[in-house]
Amino acid sequence: MQFYDEVKVFVQSGKWGDGCATGRREAGVPYGGPSGGNGGKWGSVVFIASKDENTLLPFRYRKIFKAHYGEPGRGKDQYWANAADMELKVPIGTMVKDMDGHVLHVFSRDGESWKVVKGGEGWVGNIHFKDAVNQFPNFYLMGEPGQQKEITLELQLLADVALIGTPSVGKSSLINCISHTKAKVAEYPFTTLIPNLGSVQHKEVTFNMIDIPGLIKGAAEGKGLGNAFLRHVLKAKIFCMVCDGSRYDAGIAEIIDLFQEIMEYIIKKDDMITMVATINGEIILEKRIIFLINKYDLINDPEIIGEERKIMEEQLQVFFKQRSIGKDINKTLLHKYILEVSAATKYGLDSWLDMLIPMLKNTRDEEVYHIPEIAVDEDAEEEVMIRNISAEEKQKLIDESYIQELDSKYNEVREVKDEELCKLVWILPRGNQEAEQRFRNVLEQKGTIQLFEENNIQKWDVLKIKSFYQWQDDRYIMY
Repeated sequence: MQFYDEVKVFVQSGKWGDGCATGRREAGVPYGGPSGGNGGKWGSVVFIASKDENTLLPFRYRKIFKAHYGEPGRGKDQYWANAADMELKVPIGTMVKDMDGHVLHVFSRDGESWKVVKGGEGWVGNIHFKDAVNQFPNFYLMGEPGQQKEITLELQLLADVALIGTPSVGKSSLINCISHTKAKVAEYPFTTLIPNLGSVQHKEVTFNMIDIPGLIKGAAEGKGLGNAFLRHVLKAKIFCMVCDGSRYDAGIAEIIDLFQEIMEYIIKKDDMITMVATINGEIILEKRIIFLINKYDLINDPEIIGEERKIMEEQLQVFFKQRSIGKDINKTLLHKYILEVSAATKYGLDSWLDMLIPMLKNTRDEEVYHIPEIAVDEDAEEEVMIRNISAEEKQKLIDESYIQELDSKYNEVREVKDEELCKLVWILPRGNQEAEQRFRNVLEQKGTIQLFEENNIQKWDVLKIKSFYQWQDDRYIMY
């Protein structure tokens, strides 16, 4: 299966169906009265996390998703059918971002659902406006427009342990040895072009391990395969830095280069080597570190491997000292977390897995990766904003025929920004006197009329109602 881990899509919820204004004219039913039913409910766009999905490939060829609209109401008290929600399945670990890069939601468990755009509210037929005074109302309310968004989906594979190293150090061979993954292995660099995720079971403990394509010096600037796949290791609790022991000093130097690509800060925590990344003083990422000297079978000499281990310890200490980081990391701690392994002969693999299990148990999920999500308070009330528009804005409105020049000459043009007022204007059937009178009554009940008078809005002033609906123009009403 082709791997696809980032895509931009456009989602749009449905419009609620308009109400209906009609009367009941039926034999044997005197004074039938109004019988206009409600419009059908909108359809929303909902993402659902599924353990059966492992790629965003279904979104590659279809980028626009529109939910169904609600049907308008009908006579004889007929409420029309509701539109079904559009449900889209995404892999666990999918991150939803807006076009500014802000994280809106992260899916972390199977079956988790999140409504990305909600359909507009709908609206009612004239049967609901009958009262003792108005026995036959001749108006209805229109359906509210749906929402529209452009979003980015990013897939972060959920793994507990990540194998990180330069090309051809044997990462794919290691994951093949300890899991059922069949990652491609060959004698040339960049054999691994997509991440490989495997499930490992050791001593009745099961965890996930990921092998990402090899990194080279300058990956942050896009060299090699770049750092496009680093997002898949962000949620891993442990980083296993793999080097090719058969390359001796060159293999050790590559480990140092990798640190410069992916690390910002290193500390000692809970007697484990821990990488910490911070932004504005806030910790956003913590990782436990293990160093693996792979291909021990090509060396097969304890004295040589001991000398290589000693060189690695010294160079890592020099690296930390030069950058004034990792002051608590001493040679004893480094010696504990540097292991020799061989994918070919399976040498040292049990010792490595034995070390991983307590480290996984002693690392809490909240320590791993902190993603700030945007908290959206749908019940929060925003303050109504009223302002006079400038002369330049007024002339532009006249030129574009939004308002008449005569109206602007003798009356003020005000811009009003209020989400509730915007909704009331959008569902109002313009030109119907009964509907417009109800609109004014609602504004009086909500205190909007009083607010207008406090801001010196006079009769016949033109109000520019700011649109809260994306891709919907502002509307103009005469007060």
